[in-house]
Amino acid sequence: MYVDEENLTSAYLKSLEKVVKYNYIFTLVIRVKKPIIDFDSIVDDELKLIGVNLDLKLHNKFKSFVFSDGKTGSWWIKDRVNVLLKGIYHKAITNYDQLNFVQKALKEIRRRKYTWSSNRLLCFTFNPYDKRLSHTHLERQPVPPCLTLVDFKPERNVLHLIASWRAQFFDTKAYGNLISLAVLLRDICKNTGYSPGQLISIAHKAILKNRKDARNLLQRLKS
Repeated sequence: MYVDEENLTSAYLKSLEKVVKYNYIFTLVIRVKKPIIDFDSIVDDELKLIGVNLDLKLHNKFKSFVFSDGKTGSWWIKDRVNVLLKGIYHKAITNYDQLNFVQKALKEIRRRKYTWSSNRLLCFTFNPYDKRLSHTHLERQPVPPCLTLVDFKPERNVLHLIASWRAQFFDTKAYGNLISLAVLLRDICKNTGYSPGQLISIAHKAILKNRKDARNLLQRLKS
């Protein structure tokens, strides 16, 4: 199933509608055509979001929504941005010098060198040889992490980002995940001299943490 929107918030709303309708979806592809508007505009001062392309009316509705566990939408956005930019996902994609390699290669590709590497700019979030990630030890969930891969795709002077998720909660985590990926794309573009392109997020299974919360959230966003 496919969602194609101009900004991050509209893409999230359309994807949430689909997951609520079907309860779960195998392979939900979200394409945000313009995830970044620029490198320095303050979009959300409270959450320190800069340059990301949001529908602020919908965004503020999500932020103020209170889930049944007492956490707000604002809490979930902060959590997901922190996980990718400072937390376990950041540690994973920078492990083995992956993200440094991507940035060095992107700079060389802009100089028309090492163009053969343009389809090899991937960061994996897990090592299948790590015994802690062995599928025989099911008590060590999740195995592997929900985010499995980020893939940077240069197209002339534009950089696109593709993310792959083995599974993703669309009521709680998906919106913050989209925002965090957009911030990552913005930062890498700023560091390497590219213009931000499209953001594509692929959930191999799109699910809900709490169906009642998801329905109430959808109703709130559409009100």
